[in-house]
Amino acid sequence: MPVVYRNDDSPAWATMAIVLVVALFALLIGYFAWWQPRADAESRPEVNVIQPAQPSPAPTVIPVPVPGPSGPAGPAGPAGPAGPSGPAAPAQPAEPAEPAAPAAPAEPAEPAAPSGESGM
Repeated sequence: MPVVYRNDDSPAWATMAIVLVVALFALLIGYFAWWQPRADAESRPEVNVIQPAQPSPAPTVIPVPVPGPSGPAGPAGPAGPAGPSGPAAPAQPAEPAEPAAPAAPAEPAEPAAPSGESGM
C-alpha cells in the first residue's frame, strides 16, 4: 500500500487547486458554448387554440329590502323615579342695561398725495 506523505510547506496543494478550478471553468464554458440545450422553433408546429366564448350568465338580481308598515304602538311603561331638583330661580328678572352714549366724531385726515405723481 502506497504511503502519501504530506508536507504543509509544499505549494503542490495550491497548484492542484488552481488546476481544478481552471478545469471546472473550462467545462462550464464548454457546456454553455457548445452543448447547451437549444429550443428548435422550426421543429414545433404552430398551434392555435380557439376556445368558444362562454355565454354570459343572466344578471343576478339582488332584491333591496323595503321596510314594511309600522305596527301598533306598545303599552306605556311604568313611571321612572323622580329626578334631582333644579337650581333656584332668580328673585326678580334682570333689567336691560342702558345704551352707552355715542362717541364723538373724529376729525377728517389730511388728503394723501396721488400715487401716480412723485416729486423726483
